[in-house]
Amino acid sequence: MELIKKKNPNRDRKTAEPQEKFIWCLIGNIVNQELLADNQDTRYGTKHFSANTKVYCFPAKWGDGYEKIQVIGRHRQTSRNVCIVMPANLITNWRIQKVYRLYILKVMKSKHGWTDSEKDKETILKMLEWLPKQTNKQV
Repeated sequence: MELIKKKNPNRDRKTAEPQEKFIWCLIGNIVNQELLADNQDTRYGTKHFSANTKVYCFPAKWGDGYEKIQVIGRHRQTSRNVCIVMPANLITNWRIQKVYRLYILKVMKSKHGWTDSEKDKETILKMLEWLPKQTNKQV
């Protein structure tokens, strides 16, 4: 009698799966054009991100009125995800979204970002009431 071993699908995973299956996250896109310091040249996107790149924004970390934001997004030159701090007025198209990507879940959890709680969802919805007005007037 031959014993058939079933392959354990969880054994081959490189990283442990986080407890949350999703998180609520504040999402935005990088602005199309940015005026440079000399007011004569424009850049499409920013130094690190191409125009319209989707960025995952962290909650407020310091008391600056959410003028500078820690974000995760795809870098324009390396196509790798980077986590940087950038001015909020370079982000547009604010929205709330459920995020399922394991990399984003892992980084948000390790850097004390958003979770899947209803409290975080309500916080983001309240932020969406004032954030677009604040960032549009700074541009």
